[in-house]
Amino acid sequence: MRNTGFPLATRRGLTALPLAIAMSMGATSAMAADPASDKDAITASIQKHMPGVPIDSIEETPAQGIYELNSNGQIAYVTADGKYLIAGDLIDVENRQNLTQGKQDAQRLATLKDIGEERKLVYPAEGETKHAITILTDPTCPFCDKLHKELPKLREAGVEVTYILTPRQGPGSKGFELSSRVACADDPKEALERAMKGNSVDAEACRNDMIEENMALSSRLGMSGTPYTILPNGAAMPGYRPANVMLQAIEQSGG
Repeated sequence: MRNTGFPLATRRGLTALPLAIAMSMGATSAMAADPASDKDAITASIQKHMPGVPIDSIEETPAQGIYELNSNGQIAYVTADGKYLIAGDLIDVENRQNLTQGKQDAQRLATLKDIGEERKLVYPAEGETKHAITILTDPTCPFCDKLHKELPKLREAGVEVTYILTPRQGPGSKGFELSSRVACADDPKEALERAMKGNSVDAEACRNDMIEENMALSSRLGMSGTPYTILPNGAAMPGYRPANVMLQAIEQSGG
């Protein structure tokens, strides 16, 4: 996965409060008196001392003097003078809420809304659609194949499942080529079945550009490996889970 410039550890609940890691980025001007000036100071400091970190947004947080820095789907926090960056979760102690996790979940859902239908393989629910999930999958991933076998139970329970072809490795890998072949097949779903079973896919690899876009998407969604499931509320669930465990997580997600 591409390194955006700062590692972020995400943990749930108060029992795993993260250790704030502060990194000095050099002296800047004194703390500004208003948010607009603070954001200018933060931007200038990041651009000067961490030029490889893209800045998508800088927003105020409920914590006085602390701003949220959003970079390629990842969240960190920075002091108003732009002097210190904090990697970790922001916890509302009074209300026992992980504010960072909630923001990341919302960002995942917003990101998925922008994905075109041509990049999706949709498996509709049987009967009434009660929930919808998205799974980033790799046709060369054994655990993706294992999870794929759970689809009938999920669909029977009213879950619509959307696949996005996301190889674990970059261009030149077997997973990348197979993903492109599957996307180009006359029947992509049938081609994916063949690929997951280790059989050949009779199609040209004509959608490398789309697979590259999917890999960039996986970075924004925080994917660390496949399969990678986005639950109805935007929470991420990495790895394989049997259908009964997935259904419980889906119900608990409140989607």
